[in-house]
Amino acid sequence: MLEIHLFVNPLGMRCFRCENDVLRVDKNLNTKISYQFIPMFNMQTITDTIELYKLDRCSLTVRQEVADTLHQVIMDYKAALFQGGRRGRRYLLLLQNEMVKKGWHYSDELARTVADKSGLDLEMFMEDRHSKIAKEAFKKDQAMTNSLGITRTATAIVYDSKEPDYGYLMPHFDYETLIESYRNHTFNPHQSVQDFAKQYHPHTLRIIKSN
Repeated sequence: MLEIHLFVNPLGMRCFRCENDVLRVDKNLNTKISYQFIPMFNMQTITDTIELYKLDRCSLTVRQEVADTLHQVIMDYKAALFQGGRRGRRYLLLLQNEMVKKGWHYSDELARTVADKSGLDLEMFMEDRHSKIAKEAFKKDQAMTNSLGITRTATAIVYDSKEPDYGYLMPHFDYETLIESYRNHTFNPHQSVQDFAKQYHPHTLRIIKSN
């Protein structure tokens, strides 16, 4: 089984495509797939969002608005996950689709609409999106991201149940690299993880030690 952790900007279109690539993997590898999307919140994702939506880069007011919005979107995603991983991921993908279509616009009304389309319990969702437990989940994600030294979105960490001591970190995740690397290693099971990693440039794939 493969366990995929994809680090994303919840308001980014590139990550929207990456997330859909993850969903494609399920259909093309002869193994079970477990995956989760981990939202990132740092200066880089704030700047990336400002540039993506062509907002005023020099305005401190705009930067603060983007930071506040990004933070609330992440809190909403965590609240949606409390009602199940599948519903939570559906919430995020539907929200990104709405943002891509409508541009820079986020509100409580949009959050409620997307939650309803995702099959969430609205009363529970509206309560959880400002809860202490959602804030704790947010802090846990950011702490893990920092501990792994991940600063850019569209980064993935892949764990293979056949190699429980190691994970594969892909700084620039894409569907083709994941498929190629998995199949190459699977078809040569006698090759060590370290030797396998040497086939790839560190900007494409590198090995990390599991905890």
